[in-house]
Amino acid sequence: MIPRRGRQRQGARPGGFSSARPCLRLADAMSEQAVVTRFAPSPTGYLHVGGARTALFNWLLARHTGGRFLLRIEDTDLARSTEQACRALLEDLRWLGLHWDNPQIMYQSRRLEVYNRVIDDLISRGLAYRAYETPEELDAMRREAEARREVFIYRRRALSDEQVRRYEAEGRPAVVRFAMPVREYRFTDVILGKEVVLPAGQVQDFVIRKADGMPTYHFAVVVDDAEMGITHVLRGQEHLLNTVNHIALQEALGYRRPVYGHLPIILNMDGSKMGKRDRDRKIRHHAHLWLKARRGAAPDLAAACGLPAERVAAWLDDETRQLDVDEQKRVMEAVGLTESDLPEILVHDFRRNGYLPEVLLNFLALLGWNPGGDRERMTIEEMIRLFDLKDVGRANARFNREKLLAFNTEGCAAASPQRLVAAMRDYLAANPDSPLQQADDTALERIITMKPGFRTLRELDVVSRFLFMPDEGICYDREAVDKVLRKHDGQGIAVLRDMHTILAGVEDWSAAALQAVINDYCAGRSLPLGKVAQPLRVAVCGTTVSPPIFESLAFLGRQRTLARIARCLSLL
Repeated sequence: MIPRRGRQRQGARPGGFSSARPCLRLADAMSEQAVVTRFAPSPTGYLHVGGARTALFNWLLARHTGGRFLLRIEDTDLARSTEQACRALLEDLRWLGLHWDNPQIMYQSRRLEVYNRVIDDLISRGLAYRAYETPEELDAMRREAEARREVFIYRRRALSDEQVRRYEAEGRPAVVRFAMPVREYRFTDVILGKEVVLPAGQVQDFVIRKADGMPTYHFAVVVDDAEMGITHVLRGQEHLLNTVNHIALQEALGYRRPVYGHLPIILNMDGSKMGKRDRDRKIRHHAHLWLKARRGAAPDLAAACGLPAERVAAWLDDETRQLDVDEQKRVMEAVGLTESDLPEILVHDFRRNGYLPEVLLNFLALLGWNPGGDRERMTIEEMIRLFDLKDVGRANARFNREKLLAFNTEGCAAASPQRLVAAMRDYLAANPDSPLQQADDTALERIITMKPGFRTLRELDVVSRFLFMPDEGICYDREAVDKVLRKHDGQGIAVLRDMHTILAGVEDWSAAALQAVINDYCAGRSLPLGKVAQPLRVAVCGTTVSPPIFESLAFLGRQRTLARIARCLSLL
């Protein structure tokens, strides 16, 4: 029979950890005082605001202490990790200004040789072993535990040499599990401010290498943190109990234990957990409505979006399943959804919708951190100076979009025209279909100064895009036409005819000169300005909402203004 913990070597401590083995302190070359943090996302989609908050807190801690902030890509889930998602993730971090200090990013998928060498060492020392249970056998073991009203705890099965040889001859897939010493585990969480305890009765052996040969998160993260010299690990509360597994591996491998802190959860305003599944939930709801209207089923939707029917059916039936970014786009196109219909939960959402990155960072910093007093609005430099882990709270934080929108409105109002032009360039890079793509920096600055008080760059884009559209691309809002032009026996139409004639004779096409001409027209006919400005708005932009009308006409120029008025009159 194979013993539970393998043959103990001379000098071994209880639990199987050898005191004779030299510690692999990979970070010893660094100063004991140097803080090294990391952000280690999985490239399975765009960066979620929760991940951005985690990156920000690690970045702030490193910058505040004069330490280093490192980036690692945890891409061992080959089925879900994509190069496209990785590029998008890096772009989001750069947009936020969370620049990392390691010149070469660590990619876990490129380190299999390192992981296998460490795993082989653990196996040779009896601290890890191959396990051959099939998924069906594990399910049966869980059901047996449930029948006994017990929590399923996996412990190493006693297999004879003959059984092992038979499994290997059959080609049965094997995982590698870490032989977790059965004892009580304790660690102090720097954010929770207390000691976290896992009783010995809840300890179980866990997988460190999957059957496909890839290391698990719990294993790779320990090896990588040690090699990168990470001193502080700040991450979400969902990893709290995982920390025990990581500590046990660190002890087995002789690694130094970093300081752990688990951040409060980010909630929606209704108290539900904010997560990537919110997008899938919205898309799934509309997909069901789409199918109901057509009396269809999953294969019909699969055919419409070009995805496997089994994949679509499983996603429709299981609220926990998620589509990747490309799959989401396909389903959205099929059911008639756009990005603006989805809840803003990704950094990319806020970038596309025209939020300033410095405002978003300020807002995210307040989701769990209180710098003291009533202070909320801060620059990046102020956040770096004030950040302290002792001020990070334990209570869950609610993501108040109205508050963020108010922050952004204030941020846009306070920003210089030059800053807003640069921000518009970033915004347009994320919105390649905007007509403002053709605007140069001078035109963008004119638009910004024409329309003060905008809340987002998208709002500025939408209200200004008529200035860059071809004349024939202007679509007239029916309600605006009826209310402003046709009402009162076509009073607005008569105003447009007069304006076309009068404006054709104007030589000085500046906003001030146009204002004087139009004011004279209003005074001569005892009309309030709105009775002239609104018909002009409808004629040149198709609706009643635009930047100030005089500046808009000056921007368009005489030829385009007259052409749009003439086109509007011809279509009535």
